[in-house]
Amino acid sequence: MLMPSVIAVLVFGVWLMLAATALRISQLWILLALGAFVLAFLIGAVYLSRIKMALKRLTANTAFDKSTARDLLSRWIVGYLIVLLMLVFAVWDMVFKPGL
Repeated sequence: MLMPSVIAVLVFGVWLMLAATALRISQLWILLALGAFVLAFLIGAVYLSRIKMALKRLTANTAFDKSTARDLLSRWIVGYLIVLLMLVFAVWDMVFKPGL
């Protein structure tokens, strides 16, 4: 459910930028927003998915170690917080358009 919406936001954002005559991909605020989006996507796709798989393997075992689960969950929360901060930065960047 979330992945199609992420792709739709990217596609419609690039489409909107190409349709507007005043916008160019080389503008600083567009590069910063795309960089934040890519970084948030990579953290989610690589880091958070690995932690999710480790949590799934751990909880499949009936006698799992709670401290390991707590550690994995806290690592997942930190990664999720970083993704959230990157997306908040991208929104700030698109609202205030630094360098424009």
